[in-house]
Amino acid sequence: MWFFQDVILQPTEDISASFLWSRIYRQVHLALVNSKDGQGIIRCGVAFPEYSEENLTLGHRLRLLAPEESDLQRLNLPDALKRLIPDYVRIKTIRPVPVRACKGFVTYSRYQPEATVMQKARRYAKRHGISIEEAQKLFPTAVSKNRYPYIQLESMTNHHRFSLFIQKQEAVEQPCNGFSAYGFSKKSSVPDF
Repeated sequence: MWFFQDVILQPTEDISASFLWSRIYRQVHLALVNSKDGQGIIRCGVAFPEYSEENLTLGHRLRLLAPEESDLQRLNLPDALKRLIPDYVRIKTIRPVPVRACKGFVTYSRYQPEATVMQKARRYAKRHGISIEEAQKLFPTAVSKNRYPYIQLESMTNHHRFSLFIQKQEAVEQPCNGFSAYGFSKKSSVPDF
């Protein structure tokens, strides 16, 4: 049986949903890292019930799911998000997944678009001792057709900003073998409801 806990974003006129996603997801990421079990496995995954590739939005709801209620309790979301409560975030109580409402299973994973042509050219130029202009001629400009909703984050190690693109795919029910530090997995599926 799966359990879930919803985090509802409450944007205001002054604070946008994208700004809240950035702040909330940073704290959720830290909470996930700190929730590892005795084997070092993160047993909580994420879902975005209002996810839409057409509108490129994650909506205003983050859902954390785990096979055991104790996994979500160990995550301790109220403590992780205490600075944002009650003004910008509402955290629901932990509940069992309603089996009748479940439409199936899905996976959420990070999508990393190929490096830009300029990045490739710089690396090639550095490795082969040629100018960047020469290297740019070697790489055709590729136009990516894939577009996914994303959260703008800042790396805690080098402080570079990056876009965390999120891809949703239908899946069959898989046993929970753990999730990444962002709550994603291409193998461990979560209930979709």
